[in-house]
Amino acid sequence: MRLSTRFLLPAAALALACGAFVWPRWLAPRRAETCARPEVLSVTGLIPGTQPEGENRERLNADHIQWSEGQIPDELLPRHPLVFRIVRSYAVLKTAEHPLGLMPVRVEAEVFDRKVVDTPNGPIPVHVVRSSGQSEFQLVAYAFVFGNEPVENPFLAQVRGAFRELSNGRRPLTVLLAGGPATPETAAHREALALRWIASAWGHYREMCLDGRPAR
Repeated sequence: MRLSTRFLLPAAALALACGAFVWPRWLAPRRAETCARPEVLSVTGLIPGTQPEGENRERLNADHIQWSEGQIPDELLPRHPLVFRIVRSYAVLKTAEHPLGLMPVRVEAEVFDRKVVDTPNGPIPVHVVRSSGQSEFQLVAYAFVFGNEPVENPFLAQVRGAFRELSNGRRPLTVLLAGGPATPETAAHREALALRWIASAWGHYREMCLDGRPAR
């Protein structure tokens, strides 16, 4: 089958027009702020069971727009509170690649698990990791929120939304993380504490960012 040459010029013009629209946005896409009240999102003292330590401003840059740190008191182990991090970044893939790097100590993951935590604001997928160690190890739980939507895999979520982001702008990734040392005897309790905090942090996020709107 031969294509008529009379269609070549219009087709080439259309391809150039599409390229002129898509290419600049692909190389330097604009950014979309998906949170209704981002200035209040970093007020982590509003999250129940949280002792904020403020923003780590040395970590903030053009990509990382929030880096909140603090502790989560443990009534059963008052000398060993969990730590928390809430990090929002437009460097989605880099942030999602190594969330354990947000911990103040090095965590060599040995056991991976996935939970679905039911919250008043709907279920949220949470990853739970244990480091190596027999008598003591690090236990870390973290969840991803892409734009305003909890996701299990930020890589797939960004691929699925690639063309949408070309027109609407790039969405940030938020990591909600809680973790600390545990033993075989305290692991279940520490995990439950971390999951409760993530559920509360997700509630805080929804209240500040969605403002009654649907997730996007």
